[in-house]
Amino acid sequence: MSTATAMLRSSAAAAAAQRRRQACRPAAATAARASGGRLSLQPAAAAVLSRPRLPQRPQRRAAGCSVWAAAGGSGGSSGSGSTILTLPTVLTLARVAAVPALVAAWYSPAPWAPAACTALFVGASITDYLDGYLARAMKVTSAFGAFLDPVADKLMVATLMVLLCTRPLPPGLLAGNTWVMPVVTCAVIGREITMSALREWAAALGPEAHSAVAVSWVGKWKTATQMISLTLLLLAHQGAAAAGGVPPALLDAAGATGVPLLCVAAFLTVYSLADYFRGLWRFF
Repeated sequence: MSTATAMLRSSAAAAAAQRRRQACRPAAATAARASGGRLSLQPAAAAVLSRPRLPQRPQRRAAGCSVWAAAGGSGGSSGSGSTILTLPTVLTLARVAAVPALVAAWYSPAPWAPAACTALFVGASITDYLDGYLARAMKVTSAFGAFLDPVADKLMVATLMVLLCTRPLPPGLLAGNTWVMPVVTCAVIGREITMSALREWAAALGPEAHSAVAVSWVGKWKTATQMISLTLLLLAHQGAAAAGGVPPALLDAAGATGVPLLCVAAFLTVYSLADYFRGLWRFF
């Protein structure tokens, strides 16, 4: 009895499956006739086209990319900017190389050393103006040169001021005050370190903040007074050590003028830092 029941159920299931297949055939035939007997690919094509595209790889730089462009970034040059070793940059590098030569001449016992020491600093002061002028005239300004120029200035000035701290002040208004040169030296070097960090921070904030720390007239006067006062003090010290040839009255005048002028330079140094902070105050 149970076997017959199972056979009846199996026959009923097979008949139901047959009826479902027959019901699906007219719909498939109708769709085939509507598409002309061909299978429609529109849904598949739409699915492919709707897929998000992968980002294209950036094109490689040209093989002839210049060293200048790699080092100078976007501060491109419109002159012969195929290399960073342009004339202004060479002059700036020469100032950096003159720093150890200045120290060696300062401590050298040779009779020509005092004159060489003074000549090195005076030459560095002249090229400080000359390299910037040539870069603008030759249209070979670059980000590398703009970075290196103030670094060379700071190295030369800081080195000479530390050397002057090892000698007593020349005769003059502040003679005998051993604290003057160390205090002025700390003020100048501390300002330069702070200013370098401030410019890096301003550059990270954006163009508006970076323009607020551009070189101002106070900074230019500060640099000029530093160079002149240090030249006078160097002349007073090294001229006295030279084997004759320099009138003592000239040496006394150089020392008496150089110390007060260096104090003025220290004041302008601190004032310019405060002025830059004032321009950046809204970004804090």
